[in-house]
Amino acid sequence: MNLFFRRVPPIIRPMASPISRSKVSIPHTERTAKEPRDNNLHKVLLERMEQVNDDIRLFRLVPADREKGLMKFLAGQWLDVHVPTIPKAGGFTITSPPSLLNSQEPYIELAIQKSPSNPPAAWLWRPSDSILGSELQVRVGGSFTWPSANFQAEARKLKRAVFVAGGVGINPLMSMLSQLVINREAKDDFEVQFLYSTKDPGPSNLSRILFLGRVQQLFKALGDKSQLQLFLTQSKDKQIDSKSQVAGEDMSIQRRRIQEEDLLRALGPVDERIDTVCYICGVPGMTDAFVELAQKAEGVDARNVFCEKWW
Repeated sequence: MNLFFRRVPPIIRPMASPISRSKVSIPHTERTAKEPRDNNLHKVLLERMEQVNDDIRLFRLVPADREKGLMKFLAGQWLDVHVPTIPKAGGFTITSPPSLLNSQEPYIELAIQKSPSNPPAAWLWRPSDSILGSELQVRVGGSFTWPSANFQAEARKLKRAVFVAGGVGINPLMSMLSQLVINREAKDDFEVQFLYSTKDPGPSNLSRILFLGRVQQLFKALGDKSQLQLFLTQSKDKQIDSKSQVAGEDMSIQRRRIQEEDLLRALGPVDERIDTVCYICGVPGMTDAFVELAQKAEGVDARNVFCEKWW
């Protein structure tokens, strides 16, 4: 999505959002001028494309020259993406974990929403046979990252990680959750709470929800201590809870919006919240409301609430 970041006192460091349908009036590079960026541009090849649904495409980028060294990034960061014939870069969040760049077949994945008013996104939504194999130039940037620097610096023991995603706000959280599972060791007994709100595609179309099957598989690896909650909006059967099955796993689905009590419950017991981190990414209104709620929740260390806004 196209990203937008601004510093929100005292602890919020939002970035630009991964994908957006709204009109882009300020170029990505200008909106994110104060965000940290890598000094180097890296050449990549557009190797693969996959249509998730009518609005989302997944893109796989591979290094064009491995001998020059691979780029590095942190889970949650984005790329300045320079595409042919478009003078200014687009900003798109990385959805794959950093560890995949160290695999035998290294690649980076992006999920990009159809956005005709965004020139780089529109270029990437051209017919696949006209752009596959193209060379692009990318630069890593952003400060919305996992793991939490506060816990690393203070050597604190994490008890709970809470993720709240609204729609395509799942993009950076997908990278974070994937890397969390990959790096998880036996001694890491913290629980993970994931609240995912998205439009209801209908009972027979849940597989069209961005990354839902992948998130379910990750939670299967995390075990019973952690919980994934799916909130479907714009449903004809509002306020009705049901059971559905995606990727072979049972999952509780709530056909309503995420509410305040959902987030407060996910933050855990008050006496444990000092060791909880919370990452929120979604549309501005939702993000602002939940950031304020989490920051002011009893027992929470406000420095451990982070957000990214998408437009």
